[in-house]
Amino acid sequence: MKHSFSYLLLAIFLILLSSCREEILFNEGAGDVDYACQGPFEGKTIKVYYNIPSGKISSMPVLFVMHGMDRNGDDYRDQWKDLSDKYGFVLLVPTFSQDQFPDEFYQRGNVIAEDNTYNPENERVYVLIDEVFEFFIAHSGSKAKTYSIYGHSAGGQFVHRFLLFNKTLHLDRAIAANAGWYTYPSDTVSYPYGTQGSGADIKAYYGKKLIILLGDADTLRTSDLKQIPETDAQGLTRLARGNAFFSFCSQDAERKGYPFNWQKEYVKNVGHSNTKMAPSAAELLFGNLKY
Repeated sequence: MKHSFSYLLLAIFLILLSSCREEILFNEGAGDVDYACQGPFEGKTIKVYYNIPSGKISSMPVLFVMHGMDRNGDDYRDQWKDLSDKYGFVLLVPTFSQDQFPDEFYQRGNVIAEDNTYNPENERVYVLIDEVFEFFIAHSGSKAKTYSIYGHSAGGQFVHRFLLFNKTLHLDRAIAANAGWYTYPSDTVSYPYGTQGSGADIKAYYGKKLIILLGDADTLRTSDLKQIPETDAQGLTRLARGNAFFSFCSQDAERKGYPFNWQKEYVKNVGHSNTKMAPSAAELLFGNLKY
C-alpha cells in the first residue's frame, strides 16, 4: 500500500513536471508558427516561417531573415531553406503583414509618433525580434543565446534601423542588403533620413557587426525605388546609395574616434534579387563554421 502511494505521488509529480514544460512548436523541417505580440503590440500577430535542419537543434546558430516590401515571408523561407540545410542554421522569417504593420511600422519601425516625437524603445517594432527569438527558444529546444539577422531591400531598411534604434542583447551579426534608402546617423537631419533629436547611441551603432551587402548590378531606377529629393540626395540607385551611406558612416566614425566594426561587400553581376544575394550572405555569416 505504501509503495502504491509512492508510485502515485511520483506519477503526479511527473505529470506536473511535464505540464510545466513549454510545448514544442518548432519542429525539424519547414513550417510556420503564429506569434501573438505582447505589450504595446498586443492584438497583432506575426507569422514566423521557419526551417530547422536535421541534427541537434540545441547547438545550431539562428538567423532571422527579413522580407522585402511584398511581405512574402514564405517565399524568403523557401529561398533560404537549402542554405539553412547546407550550413546547419535555424532559419526564422517573421512576416509583418501590411494590414497590421504598414510601412511606417515595418520599414520605418514605428520610431516616430503622430506628433513627430520619438516613441519610446518598447513601442518600436524592433523589440519584436527579441520577443520572437525568446518565443522560439521557449518552444524549440534551442539553447542559442544570440542570433544573426539579414534583410534584403525593405528588409535591409529594417535591419540597419534595427541596429540604430534598438539595444538588443541577443544580436551577433547583421547584414543589410540592397536597401532602397537609409537613415543617416546625423543630428542635423530629421527622421527618417537622419537622427536629429533621437538620442540614438551612434558609438554603439558603429560598434555593432554590420555588413552592407550590395549587388554591383543593382543600378536600375525602377518604380519601387523611392525617388524624391531626400532619397535622391543619397544617390540615384541602390548601389550608389549603399556606397554613399557606408562612406558617410566610416568617415563619421573616424572623425569622432569611434570603433567601426562594419564592412562593405559586393555580389558581382547581381541586381535587386534576394535569391541571388542570399548565397553570398550565408557564406559571409556561416561559411567558416564547422558542424
